[in-house]
Amino acid sequence: MLGPGGRTAFTVIVIPEGLAKSDHRRAARMGPRAVTTTRPIPTLMSAARFVDVEVIDATQAFITTVKAWFDAFAQRESELRPLLGAEYDDRQKGRLEMIEAARGGLLQRLLVGGTAPA
Repeated sequence: MLGPGGRTAFTVIVIPEGLAKSDHRRAARMGPRAVTTTRPIPTLMSAARFVDVEVIDATQAFITTVKAWFDAFAQRESELRPLLGAEYDDRQKGRLEMIEAARGGLLQRLLVGGTAPA
């Protein structure tokens, strides 16, 4: 449990504000389930009474990381496919979709920090 004045930090994948409805729907399909929230992260943090909220866009680092996961799985496909079966293809497809969505401005990876009320 976070005590009074304690600091928390986490990352989250969100759909950027201001997208057309069709792009928003596409982003929702390409991102994780929780990505469909329509409230901005600072609003959610304030509702939870956090102060000194800081939000940093980490999308480029996220793209680099997901690409590295994709490449590492591809290099070890002969070992992983027997273990994962059809799951291997699903994971690789999901990674490519997240890369495409982030590069296309449909998904963002944010680093969020905030201080619990004293």
